[in-house]
Amino acid sequence: MRLARSLLAAVALGGCASPAPIPSDRGEDLARGGPAIVVEAGSAPAPAASAAAPIERVSEGASALPASTACPRDMVDVGVACIDRFEAPNVRGEKPLLMQTAEDGARWCKERDKRLCTEDEWVRACEGPHHRAFPYGTRYVEGTCNDDGVFRDAKWKVLGRWPSDDAKEEARRLDQSEASGARAACVSEEGVFDLTGNAAEWVVRTRKSETNFDHVLKGCFWGKCFRKPHTPSCDYVNFAHPGTFRSYETTFRCCADRRRS
Repeated sequence: MRLARSLLAAVALGGCASPAPIPSDRGEDLARGGPAIVVEAGSAPAPAASAAAPIERVSEGASALPASTACPRDMVDVGVACIDRFEAPNVRGEKPLLMQTAEDGARWCKERDKRLCTEDEWVRACEGPHHRAFPYGTRYVEGTCNDDGVFRDAKWKVLGRWPSDDAKEEARRLDQSEASGARAACVSEEGVFDLTGNAAEWVVRTRKSETNFDHVLKGCFWGKCFRKPHTPSCDYVNFAHPGTFRSYETTFRCCADRRRS
């Protein structure tokens, strides 16, 4: 019931803008328009690390698994591709880049000799070699990943004024993302962190959907998923938005082709 009321509130608020945006995961609509702006990593305080999961400022060596010679050290070999261990900027202990479009992600990855992940590559990384429903196991456990956040009504007119200071402040207020790797159990079999929860990730669509946009969002965000059953599983996809969609919970991670030995 709380979720339904939250969705109705978000839709009502989103209706203030013209045209009314399509609701994204759990009603967090996009404030459209304006130049490409990001909420910089570290713009909000990162949560304190638990004793079980110390946070260090490194982008590699976060897993005890041996590094693959087929992939750079800051990436994980998932068989079909190399994938960043963490959400952009791919640094353990830093918050993910937010307010990202798919185009932003593709450009950011290209500058680092990488590319945006495809949908199939992302799903393979999430499911692991044993095709688990969730990156950490076969059944959903709320809070294993950052998917237990509270709903906050967005001030859509304010967000629509990007890149004004008040719009940036509103994005920070809405932000409930956590530092990459903060939840030690939110990791795939092969050592990829935060694939579900935390922030929704842009990928290049490779599977059919109701919209067949070039890009889709995977992994949901800190408020679970928009469509029922709302559980952030590896196969859940948000196909409601084109790659130009920008919202306070959208990010990405990079992939690259495996090196041939």
